[in-house]
Amino acid sequence: MTSQYPFSDDDVQKAFDQLSVTLFDVQRDFDPDDHQLPSPKILIVAGAQGSGKTFLLEKTLLPSGSYENYVRLYLPAFRELHPRYAQMQAQGVLHVYEHTEKFIWALGAKVFAYAFANKYNIIMESALDNIEFASFPPAATAAGYRFEVHMIACQKELSHWATLDRVVKSIETSELERVVSLTQIEEAQFNAKAILDAFENACTQVPGSEITLYQRDLPTNMERQVLCHSTCDSYAELTPQADFKGQPFAQVPHLGVKFGILRNAQANSPCAYLQYAQVVHAGLISEEVRQKMVQKCCATLAKAHLLMPAIPAEVFRALSMYVLKYVHP
Repeated sequence: MTSQYPFSDDDVQKAFDQLSVTLFDVQRDFDPDDHQLPSPKILIVAGAQGSGKTFLLEKTLLPSGSYENYVRLYLPAFRELHPRYAQMQAQGVLHVYEHTEKFIWALGAKVFAYAFANKYNIIMESALDNIEFASFPPAATAAGYRFEVHMIACQKELSHWATLDRVVKSIETSELERVVSLTQIEEAQFNAKAILDAFENACTQVPGSEITLYQRDLPTNMERQVLCHSTCDSYAELTPQADFKGQPFAQVPHLGVKFGILRNAQANSPCAYLQYAQVVHAGLISEEVRQKMVQKCCATLAKAHLLMPAIPAEVFRALSMYVLKYVHP
């Protein structure tokens, strides 16, 4: 923990007790044929920082009304439960985010442990930045958890621009955020295979599970597109669907990838990560895409200049480097 704003195990427990009053005030799901048998579910939204996980969750998934009895493991407001939160605020939102990070991981671990032990439905976001995300799925499927996994693939430099733009917006609106480097996003990709393989494998274990892969890209102005969607109708199998709940899949011929997550006795190895990685590590090659990247970075720089000196120098530096890199074909 940071010595500047220390907290204790008792502080974490106190925060957990405060959250518990409302966080777990939801109905748990049970097997329709045996109401004594829990039938828990876990919704996972996974992707690197800046890929659009929270936007997908809050603007599309949650408004559907399908997750009203799920427990979220994290909300920005949880950071306010840090015992020294008030002391941090004078230093700005980036400072608050940085110095509540260890506290929020400790609190989140306690929330997850309780929700999991008591078989509540769970909502988890994973930025692929902690290899521990790969370790829990086997225990979850053994406990009967049905997985619903949404993976968002975004070219790594686009993800980085999105985090920089988010920092500028957060300072403008006084919302909690952090500065993420391209190196941090790349380091998260080292974890991605183990984590996404574990999520995919979990989807094969409990019928009713499903997995969906999205792309977020510049040609669609950073709007998400569904690349493929598979469901588990039988144990150890994932069957590619013809569409995503009536919505046709996006076509991305420039990547040269046939998207589809298939698992059965003949195709018994994880395959989602390989397709995810094709998007993340693709280059920004066409002149149209390069110019759009320049436009995005210039627009963010213009907003950032209005907020000086609150914007960290590293944000200006990274945005300027992208402009220089992509301004010429």
